Amino acid sequence: MSHIDLKQDGNPLLPVEPVKAECDDNRSRHRSWMIHRHFKCPVVGTCLSLEEQKRILTKTGHSIKNRSAYEIHGIFVHSLSDKNRLSTRIDAYLHRKFKHEISKFSGLDRALFLDAWKTHFQKGEIAGLLWVAATRPDLKAEDIRSIFGDVHMQMHLNTVWNRKARQRLSFQEEENRKLKERLQQESAMRRALKKENKSLKKDVNELRRGYAFFEKEKMKIEKELSELSDNSGFFNLQAENRELRVDMRKLSDEVSSYKKRMTDLQDQNSRLLGDIDRQREINGHLRKEMERNIIRISAMNRCDETCPSFDLCQKRILIVGGIVKIKDRYKKLIEENGGIFEYHDGYMKGGTKGLKGQVRRADMVLCPVNCNSHNACSLTKKLGKKYNRPVHMLAGSGLSAISQALLKNAGIN
Repeated sequence: MSHIDLKQDGNPLLPVEPVKAECDDNRSRHRSWMIHRHFKCPVVGTCLSLEEQKRILTKTGHSIKNRSAYEIHGIFVHSLSDKNRLSTRIDAYLHRKFKHEISKFSGLDRALFLDAWKTHFQKGEIAGLLWVAATRPDLKAEDIRSIFGDVHMQMHLNTVWNRKARQRLSFQEEENRKLKERLQQESAMRRALKKENKSLKKDVNELRRGYAFFEKEKMKIEKELSELSDNSGFFNLQAENRELRVDMRKLSDEVSSYKKRMTDLQDQNSRLLGDIDRQREINGHLRKEMERNIIRISAMNRCDETCPSFDLCQKRILIVGGIVKIKDRYKKLIEENGGIFEYHDGYMKGGTKGLKGQVRRADMVLCPVNCNSHNACSLTKKLGKKYNRPVHMLAGSGLSAISQALLKNAGIN
């Protein structure tokens, strides 16, 4: 059995001499370390999730501590260059994982297999078929070129989707922040209302005790009046009794007013509790959506020489000015795309020496003009010309503006 190898000469992929493939004891399959070199990166990125890669590395004695997803991806791709403990483990794992696809498609005629590939590619179900294609020895050079081209262009499409997903994620994070602030405000209002409600209940109880006291006094006075009806002081007691009745009516009105206010506050409290429950449900949905987007972004954040942002790797990116509060997000955006992050807040009170050194060692300088000082913008332009460094003046300072500038200028030398 033989395996078609390809080499890259400029843009086209040209077939070269076939390479003899090593089979297992039953001579029934190709090993993972014998697959074509252009399939190694797509196979690792498409057929294995990041969690699966971590488990396989751990079982083969590799440390995954402090390793980025890109570093783990590189270890897997490199291991497929020859037979070793890791490539043997990968081979066994993928044959178990895709045993159904291997059983169903590996024995198909070449033309039928290519038809199956096109059908499953349209559905987005390519992981198992890609592994079968990578380990089939009978595919011709044009077949391999076609399959590789499908996967390669899909990666470009995924890059566009990734950028849009990041933008949606940034928007959702901002919306979630606003919702959290609103929830905190409503929680504080609820606590204040609860405290006021407690105070009102205390006042009502005191009024009730006062009302009971006056009722008791009323009965006592009425009894005394009945005993003193023939006494000369009767009229004086009647006048005092009338005053007491007026006071009682006032107190009764106050009690009624407090009762109505307490009822209104209880209704308002119930509405606020309902709003808080709905807000929590919305936050739960937003949190789940964010987690799904993060997982999707992480799964697509794999970089090789076919990725549009590959040229950003190891480039030192300096941002002058911008929003200081989201400095960490700038850093995360650049480092996730393989760059080295540096930052200057645009304040020039400490002198220009620091900015000079940063511009001199930077590969690219991004300077948002809408959130920056005039002196910082002017000096950054001059230093860029002096040290021959590309300086890009940006109209916006948000993550979207920075991301677009990186994608547009990722290939800078």
